[in-house]
Order: sequence, then structure tokens, then C-alpha cells
Amino acid sequence: MNKLKINHLLPIIIFFVIGCNGGDVDVTPPSMEVISYTPVPTEEEICGTQEPLVFQLAGDGELTFDVIFSDNDALSQYKVDIHNNFDCHGHGGGTAPSIAVPNIANQTVDWTVLDIQDISGTSAPIIKTLTVPPNVTAGNYHFHIQVIDESGNDSPFVNFHSLKIKNPLDDVPPQINVQAPASSFSIQKGEAVNFVGQVTDERSLSDGGNGVLYLAYTDLSSGNTFTTDKAFPFDENVDTNFNFDFEYTIPQTLVAGDYRFSLGANDGVRNVASFVLFDVEITN
Repeated sequence: MNKLKINHLLPIIIFFVIGCNGGDVDVTPPSMEVISYTPVPTEEEICGTQEPLVFQLAGDGELTFDVIFSDNDALSQYKVDIHNNFDCHGHGGGTAPSIAVPNIANQTVDWTVLDIQDISGTSAPIIKTLTVPPNVTAGNYHFHIQVIDESGNDSPFVNFHSLKIKNPLDDVPPQINVQAPASSFSIQKGEAVNFVGQVTDERSLSDGGNGVLYLAYTDLSSGNTFTTDKAFPFDENVDTNFNFDFEYTIPQTLVAGDYRFSLGANDGVRNVASFVLFDVEITN
């Protein structure tokens, strides 16, 4: 009886072993060999960090890549993704708040690309050219090329670069001039501080729809940056000069300590002004 049971089980065991050995799982990700990029990327500062491969382009310019995708088994798809990095996501740091200014002349266009193409075989040479919108919103963008094989393997953090984009109508950032407060001061929680000055530019601050003045602060003990509710979009009535005089009350919820406040501004096409910084001691 025992021999009979073993004889019946033997074919099942042999089938199971053969099946396991014959079905190797592909865990090798595909690769991308770069033949050339046009324009040639250079080392630039992005959101306070030096990056080795940054592409600089202007509206109506072209970005061309010549690459070869390869895989040990079978390729499936590649994806090209371009989107704005105005908020410095993945880099940390603060930036201008999102604004919506209606009925602005010459509204700019963010450069957005999401292109997914099927490919096959173990090698696929690809040459592709992407054109920047003519009236593009200026600023930092992310540029990502991703390739996937038929087993779903990919290398998600490879071939991830930055773009610095200029608007061809205006590449001069605005300037912030401050009369008050002083660059360093002490203030108690619950007290108010006045910010007085002007934002100036060679071209209308509103033309393009991205113009704004805003106040942010960084907790120096943690490094965390927060944008306050003090944001002043430049509507169509703003030309080359914007006078500001506003009050900000220090929240009672802040922990006493050292902070760095910053006034920032963008013009209409989103050229970024140099920040005006204030070293602030907040007390109870």
C-alpha cells in the first residue's frame, strides 16, 4: 500500500520540479544607452542643489535625444515625462504659492509631455525631438525617460534630469526693494511686523499671468519652510511697479526660536526674483 502511494506521488513531484526549474522569472531591468542629447546638458543649480545634467532651453526650442533601449529578454514600452518643478518637489525648500489670475494678456503655457510608446525585441534605437511651447512658462522642469520590459521591470530613478526653461519674450527677473523691516529683528509671538517696499521689472509684472509677491519663513531648528497666507497676485492693473505695504502677525503656534523670513516674487512669465531674507528671533 505504501509503495503504491509513493508511485502515484512521484509523477506529481517530478512535474512540480520540472515546472519550477523551467519557468525562470525575469528580474533584470532594461537599460538605456545615450548616444546624444541636443542641447548638451550642463551642470547647473536647481532648487539650491548642483545637478550634473541640466538642459537649458527657451520657448520654441527643441530637445532631441538619441538613445538605444536594451533588454535581456523583451522590451515593452518607453515613456517620456516632462512636467514643471516650480514647487521644487523632491528637492525640499519653499516656493511661490499657486495662484489663479483670470483675464491676463499673453497667458503662458506650462510645458507638459506624457508620451508612452510600445517597443519590442531586445534592442530599440530611438531618436525623438520635443518642442518647447512658444510662450512657455519660465522655470525649472523635470525630464524623465523610463523604459519597461515585458516582465514589468524598470529603473524608475535612472535617466531623471532637470530643465531650465526661459520665456523668449522676457528672461529678466523682477527686483524686490524693501524699506521695512530691518534685515534682522526680534519679535514676540502675537505681534505684527510691517513689510514695505516695491517690486519692479522692465516689463509688465502681470503680462503672462504668473506674477505674485509672497512671504514665507523657515524654522532654522528643523529646516522646514512654510508659505504664509500673505500672497499678492499681480492682476492686469499692475504694470512695471508694484508697491506693497502689508502686516503679518506672528502666529502664537510658532515655537520660540530663530527663523528666516523671505519675500519672494515672480513676474508674469515666472522669472524668479532674488529673495529678500530677514533673520528673525521669535520670543514668547
